[in-house]
Amino acid sequence: MSAKKWVFAGILGLLSLSLAIAAPPAVHPATGEPLVIECLWGTPDAIDGDLSDWNLAAMTPAVLDAAAQVHTGQTSWSDPEDCSGVFYLLWDDEKIYMAVVVKDDKLSMNKTNGDIWNADCIEIFFATTNAVSEHDEHYQYGFNANEQTWNWCNMDSDGQSAIDYLQVASTRTADGYICEASIDYRQMASLDFSVGNAIGFHPVIDDTDNGDREIQMTWTSREAHDQTLGYGHLILSAEPAIAKELSRNPNPANDAADVPTDVILSWDPGAFAASHDVYFGTTFDDVNDATRGDPRGVLVSQGQTAASYDPPGVLDYGQTYYWRIDEVNAPPNSTIFKGQIWWFAAEPVGYPIESIIATTNGDSDEGAGPEKTIDGSGLDDADRHSAAATDMWLAYAPDEEPLYIQYEFDRVYELHEMLVWNYNVQFEMILGFGLKDVTVQYSVDAEGWTVLRDVEFARGASMAGYAANTVVDLGGVSARYVRLIVNSGWSTLGQFGLSEVRFLFIPVQARQPQPADGATEVDPATLLSWRAGRDATSHQLYLGTDPEELTLVADAAQTTYAPDALYFGDSYYWRIDAVGDGVWAGELWSFATKSYALIDGFETYNDDIDAGTTIFDTWLDGWVNNTGSTVGYLNAPFAEETIVRSGGQSMPLQYDNTDSPFYSEAERVFASPQNWSGHGADTLVLYVRGNAPSFEETSGGRIIMSAVGTDIWGTADQFRYAYKSLSGNGSITVRIDSVIRSNEWAKAGVMIRETLEAGSKHAFVALTPEPTHGASLQRRPVAGTDSANTDVADISLPYWARLTRTNNLFTPQISADGVTWVDITPTDPLEIPMTANVYIGLAVTSHDAAITTAAEFSNLAMTGSVTGAWQTA
Repeated sequence: MSAKKWVFAGILGLLSLSLAIAAPPAVHPATGEPLVIECLWGTPDAIDGDLSDWNLAAMTPAVLDAAAQVHTGQTSWSDPEDCSGVFYLLWDDEKIYMAVVVKDDKLSMNKTNGDIWNADCIEIFFATTNAVSEHDEHYQYGFNANEQTWNWCNMDSDGQSAIDYLQVASTRTADGYICEASIDYRQMASLDFSVGNAIGFHPVIDDTDNGDREIQMTWTSREAHDQTLGYGHLILSAEPAIAKELSRNPNPANDAADVPTDVILSWDPGAFAASHDVYFGTTFDDVNDATRGDPRGVLVSQGQTAASYDPPGVLDYGQTYYWRIDEVNAPPNSTIFKGQIWWFAAEPVGYPIESIIATTNGDSDEGAGPEKTIDGSGLDDADRHSAAATDMWLAYAPDEEPLYIQYEFDRVYELHEMLVWNYNVQFEMILGFGLKDVTVQYSVDAEGWTVLRDVEFARGASMAGYAANTVVDLGGVSARYVRLIVNSGWSTLGQFGLSEVRFLFIPVQARQPQPADGATEVDPATLLSWRAGRDATSHQLYLGTDPEELTLVADAAQTTYAPDALYFGDSYYWRIDAVGDGVWAGELWSFATKSYALIDGFETYNDDIDAGTTIFDTWLDGWVNNTGSTVGYLNAPFAEETIVRSGGQSMPLQYDNTDSPFYSEAERVFASPQNWSGHGADTLVLYVRGNAPSFEETSGGRIIMSAVGTDIWGTADQFRYAYKSLSGNGSITVRIDSVIRSNEWAKAGVMIRETLEAGSKHAFVALTPEPTHGASLQRRPVAGTDSANTDVADISLPYWARLTRTNNLFTPQISADGVTWVDITPTDPLEIPMTANVYIGLAVTSHDAAITTAAEFSNLAMTGSVTGAWQTA
């Protein structure tokens, strides 16, 4: 067997197909170094032209400062003081940010709109990593120190317009200017802004002292649009924009809220840290200014080696805490690197109840009903209320009973407090519509009511900006309903009102499940976790596939559980009951497990031979096991980057079985034992794409052909044809051994054809991989017109086919054994006028322009004046 090449993507399950043809990064015109920069993760505080909130020391910029980078205007450019610049970049989950520091000895921005390039201007190109000759694969944006913007080239539209998703602010400096800009990269829909991806990147500076542009300076030195050799690469990183010697990735995350009071602080150490100094307190200035020499009571741990800190006791509810980690190098220098200030807010005592229904037995005007007390109308972001009557409840008391307003929650809660904003129109001090003496009742079922206490509500402020001024302690009672019975108001006018109420509950139920409620694609080996109910001493975990029949699987103090046997492709339901003074049943949560597990997607390998991380360092081939296999390419990149099932790589495997030991094998030894039958797995899927030959005839008379095409049908054909020349009468006979099922109507068979044009006259005896479709006589009696067919069903491969030409009459036949032949008989005799000299041969089509098929033939025989070597079309 001759040498073949296959590409492997080994996974359990189904992944999507993606194709890319990438070029290596462009190189610096003077040094020859690849133009590659890393775009770190981060968000500036504001786009204001002030770069003090950029950690520039942690970033590597794209630099334009060499004479070799001047594309036009070499005679005008004198030195970097005349025109040069550095480009820093950040990105987050919405935008990419640019900080451009330009040296320019004379500013001139005398153009507008799409002509701003023709004066002092910054141009930025984001592109594919392909090498292309046209402008079809990049986005081109421009801005200047006058904060003018423009979009010229756009892969998703015509471009040539101002856009609202490019924001820029600038600052003039003593030797030039600074531009700070942001672009919503979600508007660049044709590029994949994902962690680890490379984006084509090309920064440009346009410069003039007066009038039209005199200098264009580019990263590659080529004209700004010139992508024929590719652009530089911008690597999108998940690393934060922090100097490598500093601590990073705090847990809790910076500015986190609702942090458990028993939290353990942790962080990722700086690159050189031997130990850590931990500063922790409730005052920003103390934590920021404290040192070893002046600890200010917040240096809580000095010189510790662990990258975590457990504050003593528990934190105070609702308190904001500040902390800092200083990284300390090893002796002898023991340099201390002051860390960033991080902060978080501890969980509050109580949380607002979100789902509430308000009702009343009073009579209200339209738009002034009881729902106004719970809909947030009139409250600003600081929880201050308006003085507009339309934002409040107002009612008349019924004649026969006291007025009440009642609140129904979506479930039973342990209630903490009720905040009250009383009625608050401008003349409330005169009207006195606000509630005064109120009896608070509660119930779990709205049937049996318990009096909590009588409360006097403070009067409203009679002005906008009114803060809640009554807090009712609900004492942790368990209730689903609260009723406020109005005993009196602040006047005797007979109307009573409230602006807003807010109920806070104590979170005694378990919450924040992981996997999240409704999660999909969950690993069956996942660890279940949750946030404990307040004051719970243990948790009862119920789990199952039927929400009506859950099984108690654990009763323990911890808040994690490792299920014994979750299966691929199942839906699971679970509930946590928190046990303390009583039992608080939790909500029903659910998740669905993924249908497969990845064994090797071939994405983790690179080209670092010294590090031993290449694909052939893991998958051992004939160089090690002495078989005919070769894993990877001989030159980097060693992995396949174009033919992939998903992601960016697959494994090339070339095999040559012509010599001893006459087989080829690639093998991998896993570092730990593998159980591929766990979690109910019963199928192993290996995705393979072979480099099938277009036509190959073996010494044993077998023929292999591959093809891709929409069909041999209609008015034009798309297929592969292996042919010779036939003059006059003749025939072709062959056994079709197999056809890969690219489609149920994939076809392989024998054909006589007048020309090689797509719409040529022809006769074709075809076999399909689908037995119910069987064999088909297809023909096009008149060039360029519709095809016709006569089918014979219930035929399975292998099967024989024969086509005979006698003058203009064609005889199609099929046979199960090559001995007994059956004519395929159309309604009318098959007469197709053709010239004397025609083409005779084998035809294959995949019936799908995106999928390749292959067919095997044997026992080929032809009669008549057949001449020439095999050719393919």
